[in-house]
Amino acid sequence: MIIYDIEKAYKLRTERNIDIDEIIEIIVKRKYIKIMKNPKREGQQIFILFYKYYIHIVPFIIDNEDNIIIKTVFASRFFHKIYGEEMK
Repeated sequence: MIIYDIEKAYKLRTERNIDIDEIIEIIVKRKYIKIMKNPKREGQQIFILFYKYYIHIVPFIIDNEDNIIIKTVFASRFFHKIYGEEMK
């Protein structure tokens, strides 16, 4: 199961035009580019995925019941330089 904060999802929608349900669909369908350890937060991992013509990062943790808990979603210039050209 994928879990997220409803208030955070609203904020992502209104401030960044990111639809959390579309992000979840990409994850569930395994259309993400890569999963890796979060280099800035110990104990977290990140999905790297292509969303709305740009590379986005989705930090998450896995809880004791194997649920994926999404922390946020944001566009990444750094990862876009690495993976963005591959998506064109």
